[in-house]
Parts: sequence; structure tokens; C-alpha cells
Amino acid sequence: MLSDLDDMMRERELDAILVPMHEAMHPSFRWLTRGAKVTRGYAVKLAGRDPLLISYPMERDEASATGLATRLIHDFGYDATFKSAPNAVEAYVAFFDAVLRDLGAKSTVAIVGNLPFPLYLGIAEGLEGRGWRVWRGSDDLVQLARKRKEPWEVEAIRSAGERTEQVVDRVREVLRNATIGDRQLIHDGRPLTLGDLKRLVSHEIAARGMVEDHDTILSQGRDAGIPHSRGDADAIVRPSVPIVLDIFPADRATGYFFDLTRTFCVGPIPDELHRIHADVLEAFELARSEMHAGTFASSYQALVCDFFEKRGYATTRSNPATLEGYVHSLGHGVGLDVHEKPSFSLSPSNGDEIERGDIVTIEPGLYFPDREIGVRIEDTLVVGDDGRVETLCRSDRGLVP
Repeated sequence: MLSDLDDMMRERELDAILVPMHEAMHPSFRWLTRGAKVTRGYAVKLAGRDPLLISYPMERDEASATGLATRLIHDFGYDATFKSAPNAVEAYVAFFDAVLRDLGAKSTVAIVGNLPFPLYLGIAEGLEGRGWRVWRGSDDLVQLARKRKEPWEVEAIRSAGERTEQVVDRVREVLRNATIGDRQLIHDGRPLTLGDLKRLVSHEIAARGMVEDHDTILSQGRDAGIPHSRGDADAIVRPSVPIVLDIFPADRATGYFFDLTRTFCVGPIPDELHRIHADVLEAFELARSEMHAGTFASSYQALVCDFFEKRGYATTRSNPATLEGYVHSLGHGVGLDVHEKPSFSLSPSNGDEIERGDIVTIEPGLYFPDREIGVRIEDTLVVGDDGRVETLCRSDRGLVP
């Protein structure tokens, strides 16, 4: 929340935060500028004041459409500065110095965004040479402030979730309508491949005003047993083998992500798969029922590790190098990045708490690639005003599509 960012700036005695954006929309820039439809620009946040958007003249109307206060680059001598400076670093130093002084910043500034690292270092050194103190803390303050969501952000994510469920419904429909042949599923008179399902997913995502930031995970058998294997598009979908669908599209207009995973099996379900899926579902329900605001996120990773270890499964806590069993974290935050704060890591340095307004995933899984088994169940949830979590997913979590 923006109020959280002001609190963080005051705690760190920061006067201003600068977020440059060039060509690729950086989540911090998108968040501060309310999704400005510009290709270049600069967001400036002074402590206790609303963000300011500095735009290029060609995009002044797009900048104004955000409802934020706007200025043009030439208000700060941009043209003369970049024509006279010996290199890009010196030009940006002079430009940012002019911006900060004009806006009334006092002494301390943080820079976040997508500037190339060497350019960032040079700008930081140059600003310090002009008397500014450039904050060099380990945290991205804008990312931390984005952790708790405003109500409109929750609704944006909920909307993406409703459309994501519709995409999953289409996959379910194809799997339900397929017939079982000789170790293969038949759909529309020919063997069904994972590539067919992937193309369906891509088409349905686009048709609903969303984009795939990375390829959707759609894998089966051994590949399903490796959590982030995207799957072999040429592989024919087989009966009685688990299929993991992990889908995480972003809304094209707002940039907000959703994250959902289901595991399916068409045909007779092997007893071992049924048992493993039941254990994953029980772990999911345990974490969901226990999670509430005011607690450490890592405590739920520990809770699920306890659960799986008591069932005889390896975890990354009992064996950090394990490639079987429970091999990843319980979840993560979701927003303008698909992976945001809070972190559920058991690292001693992780102090992230579950707070009202957080959007998180709960996604336990068990993986046995050599046995061609991988099971993951994932919902995206919001921490409500009562401190409890509410799922934003409506679909069944069972193995039957």
C-alpha cells in the first residue's frame, strides 16, 4: 500500500524514490504510476506526497490519463543536459539532480527500477558527488510496499482469477471428452498431445485479455515430477498418469497476475497416485485452515514440512538436496510479479509476516520423477480484514478433470 511506502521512507529518512522506466514496464513503475501506458518515463515519490509522473512529450496524454500529477522532461532541462553531457551517466546525474532539487527533496534518495546495473552504479556515485545520499539498503522498498494490496488491486487479481478458471475449464472439457485408446488419449479422432493442450491454453488466455509471462507449465509423468518442467509439447497424453497444469497469466491491462495449479488424471487412478494426491490435498487444507494474519509466513512452511515428514516423505528441511518428496516452498505473494512478498522460506533471515491485504498462494506438492508421479495443488488467496485467508479459486481440486 502507498501508505506503507511512506512509513518505510520515514523510517529510513528517505526524501525521495526515483523509478526510471525504459521500454519494459517495471512492476514498481507500473504500481507507482497506476499502470501508465508509456514506453519511457520517470516516477518520483517524495515522502508524504503522491507520486509524480515525468513523461516525454509524445506520451503526455497517456501520462495525464493516470490521474497523477505530471511534468514533462523538458521542465528539468532534459534536452540541454543530454546534448552537453559527455556520457549517459553524467547526463542522468545532472537530470536527476535537477528533478530532485526542483521537487524539493532534501538529501536522501533511493533508485529502483530497470536501469542497467553499471548505469545505476554510475548515477549513484555521481549523485553522491553532488551532495545527495543514495540509499543502498538491501530491500526494494517499493516491492515491500506492494506486498499489502489495496481493495482495487484485490479486485484486479480476483478478475484475473475468474478468467484463469475459465481457461482451466476448457482444459478440463477436452480431457473429459477424450477417449482412452492404446496408452493414449484420443480427441477429435487423433491422439491428444500436451502441445494441443498448451495451444488451447495460450489461445484461451489471449482471448480473455491476458498474457503468458512465461510458458504455462503443462506436464505429465516424469516431467510432472520436476516442479517447473514445462512438459514435452510432442508427448501424447496418457491415461492413468498425472498431468500437472500450473497456469499463471497476467491481465494485459493491469499487469496483475494470478496463479493456479491442478493435477489431473484421466482413466483409472493408480492407488499410489490417489494416496499421494490425498496427502497433498490434506497438507493444502491444513495450511489454509491455520493461516492467519500476524504470523510468520515461514511457520506454514514448517507446518507442512512437519506434516509430510510424519507421513514418511523427504522435505527440503530434512534433506535440502532432495529431488523427491516435498521439494519447494509452500507459496509466495502474487501481484504485479507472479512471485512477490511474502516469502515462506525457512531461511533464518526471512521475517515476512502474513498481513491483512496480502495475496498469497498455498501450493504444497509431492514429486517422484522416477515413478512418473508429480502432484501439486495451488490456490491464490487473499488475507481478509478478519485476518483469515479466503481463496480466490472456485474449481475442484480433485484428480478427475
